[in-house]
Amino acid sequence: MSAKAGRPTDHQKDRDILHAARELVFAEGPQALTMDKVASLAGISKVTLYARYANRYALLQAVVSSEAFGIHKALGRIPASREELCADLSALVEAMTTFVCSEHHQRLMQALGSIPQQAQDLTEVYRNGPENTHRVLAGYLQAAAEGGLIRCPEPAQSAEMLMGMVMGLDLLRGQYRVPLERRTSEEQRTHAQRIVTAFMLIHA
Repeated sequence: MSAKAGRPTDHQKDRDILHAARELVFAEGPQALTMDKVASLAGISKVTLYARYANRYALLQAVVSSEAFGIHKALGRIPASREELCADLSALVEAMTTFVCSEHHQRLMQALGSIPQQAQDLTEVYRNGPENTHRVLAGYLQAAAEGGLIRCPEPAQSAEMLMGMVMGLDLLRGQYRVPLERRTSEEQRTHAQRIVTAFMLIHA
């Protein structure tokens, strides 16, 4: 007789957990993320939460990784043409611009400023957010270069250049709490097209 199947995973609880954790991280900063608060906000027991995440750092990693994936998911294919390459890069830049200009990103940046420099929270956010996006973008550019679609002998440096072009002054505006530009989706789309056009000219 076959072994009895275990209880199926409750995906709604998974979504509730990530939603609660995300709200805490982007409203109050990663230091506000505790297993007690997440369990309470998600309406679950701590036993259920610990069955999915060993500790708050694993949960923080899941939140930041999920946010990063939402930004660079457009790079999930190897482009077959320059048109596909430009479309994918435009989608990435637009997603990054939308994120940088969002209110929850501004709150996160302000919260990060209050965390001690050597805190593990900062490392987790950086590794699973910006560093992960940079790694994915560099791999994508390398694949595009190998396919003859772009001249990119140093993909990591080119990926850093593109990410820097996206952040621009908006990152500083957020830190200094100056009103951001490119608030509307149309402005963000135009900004993305301008950046990709310049990036492609540099790598022609």
